[in-house]
Amino acid sequence: MSPRKGESQKPVLPPGGVLDWSRGGHWSSTLARCRYCPGLTNMRDSRGKPAHKLCAEQAIAEQIAEEQAAYENERLPPK
Repeated sequence: MSPRKGESQKPVLPPGGVLDWSRGGHWSSTLARCRYCPGLTNMRDSRGKPAHKLCAEQAIAEQIAEEQAAYENERLPPK
């Protein structure tokens, strides 16, 4: 079921995610605390900061949803 006109929909990530972290630059032999959750990870984001791939993708989805909501609130006339 698609959303009605004017309704925003929450982004849904594909099962494999949207980030490709298959290259070696996303791996470190040192465990470090994820920047998004309290867990430890060997993974590194594009800036070299520790992050689980799933946590990073969730943060991206939340940022997109916030930007979409801000855009819609600015565009829609006040009630």
